[in-house]
Amino acid sequence: MSRDGGFTLVELAVVTVVIGVLISMALPSILGFQKTASEMKARAVLMTVAKAEAGIAALGGSYTDDAARLTAMTPGIDIGDATDDSVRVVVGDVVPGDSQQVLLYSRAVSGSWFGVRLVGVGAESGRHTCQFDMEADLTLASCTGSGW
Repeated sequence: MSRDGGFTLVELAVVTVVIGVLISMALPSILGFQKTASEMKARAVLMTVAKAEAGIAALGGSYTDDAARLTAMTPGIDIGDATDDSVRVVVGDVVPGDSQQVLLYSRAVSGSWFGVRLVGVGAESGRHTCQFDMEADLTLASCTGSGW
């Protein structure tokens, strides 16, 4: 009796082990790509909202903390959305009596927080970016320079 077809149990086990090793080697790279994509999305959304803020400031002379107004200018982006399963953008406090600064921040799905601080006048005028691990660390005073 001849055995022309089929594989032995040992051959199937070896192939299974090789496939398992290849998957275990590829998995960290795939997860790293997902984290990077999540963070890039968070930063892109922030820059879109920052451009809307810049437009409001160009027309009215000051930034706004009105989430409804920003949402109207950036369709498809939920400003102030409290869900943690999507990129969230929240308009931070405008310094009382000074509408020349605003802080926008976003949480990437990966858990990293990104901020954009816009300053209209003074020595710090311009756009500043920052990145933190916790939302509580994002403040007008802490978001200076270019953190990402």
